[in-house]
Amino acid sequence: MLIVLGKGKQTLLRMINFATGMVKMKRNVIASGVLLSLISMHAWCDESATGQKVAEASQAPGFQYFAGLRGGGNLLGNDDTASVTSGSIDADDGDFGAFGALDFGVYMPDQRGRVYYSFEYHTATTQFNGADAYDTNVGLHLISADHIFRPQGTVKPFVGLHIGYAFAETDSDFAGKYDESGVVFGFQAGLGWQVIDNLGFEVGLRHTVLPSERSSWQAESDGKPVTVETQLKGVTSAYLGATYRF
Repeated sequence: MLIVLGKGKQTLLRMINFATGMVKMKRNVIASGVLLSLISMHAWCDESATGQKVAEASQAPGFQYFAGLRGGGNLLGNDDTASVTSGSIDADDGDFGAFGALDFGVYMPDQRGRVYYSFEYHTATTQFNGADAYDTNVGLHLISADHIFRPQGTVKPFVGLHIGYAFAETDSDFAGKYDESGVVFGFQAGLGWQVIDNLGFEVGLRHTVLPSERSSWQAESDGKPVTVETQLKGVTSAYLGATYRF
């Protein structure tokens, strides 16, 4: 009887040990499954993030070339004096005129900047005592660089600098004329906005410094010779423009 009870007790202990081992094994299996799930989820998130970055990079525009037209009004900062028999006469302040320009350049991949070549042609009439005397024509070959703020916004402010070469001359019926050329520099600022994907408009102000010395040339007044001294200091312009990207 004691032997039977002893064998029954041993069998019960073995069953308990077996059940305990199964529970431990099940816990290990569950823990392993959870760990593998976390690792897989982490890898999937990394892959998704990498894919998203690649997609964003592939959607970001690269270099975009553009051509533009600009036009508006200008103010030539010239200092002219005419010497006649009765003395010297200064030209009227402010020679207002008009200008037109062509632009060719490229936008940077992040759309935060652009570099472009411009040709501007300015003309204005110089007056003495309210009477037209002669026209002054200025041509500018410029290389400009702009920094664009809020490139993804509806309205995009920008500021920039330019440098280049200019030629200036007077246009009149006189035998003599003013003729000057040299290196110029200046700055610009404005606002741009996109109308459609490739077409945009902008408004802005530009100022170009024309470092030149005073030059004398011969004109006429009532058939009498007149000596004119001219110094062109700069040109300021306000404009409306359009750009097309391709």
